[in-house]
Amino acid sequence: MQRRECNGITYFLNRRKGLRNLRVHIDSQGRVMVSAPYYVPFSKVDGFVAANSQWIVQHVGLVPVHTYETGDMIPLLGGVKALEVVDRPLTKGTRKMSQYSIDSGKIIVYAKNRDIGLVKKEIKKLYVDTVSKILASRVDYWAYEIGVEVPIYGVNNAKSKWGVCYPTQNRLYLSYMCAVLPYELIDMTVLHEVCHLKVHGHGQPFWTLIKEHMPDLDERKARLREISKTGVNLNLV
Repeated sequence: MQRRECNGITYFLNRRKGLRNLRVHIDSQGRVMVSAPYYVPFSKVDGFVAANSQWIVQHVGLVPVHTYETGDMIPLLGGVKALEVVDRPLTKGTRKMSQYSIDSGKIIVYAKNRDIGLVKKEIKKLYVDTVSKILASRVDYWAYEIGVEVPIYGVNNAKSKWGVCYPTQNRLYLSYMCAVLPYELIDMTVLHEVCHLKVHGHGQPFWTLIKEHMPDLDERKARLREISKTGVNLNLV
């Protein structure tokens, strides 16, 4: 990772194999992170940063730092919910050291000694459960609409990709961090990966297929790009 300067903006450049496009986001420490393919020259990367300088200046420092203590605000399904952490002493009737529930718009985590590690574990479990429930209902729906079979699907630990598909194996996965997205963007991600089982690559036939079933695709894609750039998923569990 290289540190560079452009138009008064300090950014960190990460060259990534297999990447096709330039990307920028703000990480959990408020740093400007730029990803680029190996073949893109520095001049083009600098130009990309300059072209996005207005957005960068607006968003630097806006990524929240999480304490995982009572009062923290946890992103969930496009909104935020207040976190309440309750100490959970171990007793004969208590088998688990931690557990979560959602009540009155709050995320309540019961954790022994309010241990931050246990709190993070429960928030991640909440995210996995949230994405799993949506997958369970929407994969079958979109598979029927598109005319494909998806025998294997699930949730993975990815943070750099919202979803991934393996066409030759008829399986797909969504990142547990999709739980921070609004429902309609998670649904778009499910459709995106299901469509890859019928059309490989990202050529025009692929996008035409998605738009046949989701006419407002361009609007949803734009919203997802903006959310991705904020780095909301990078400083969480």
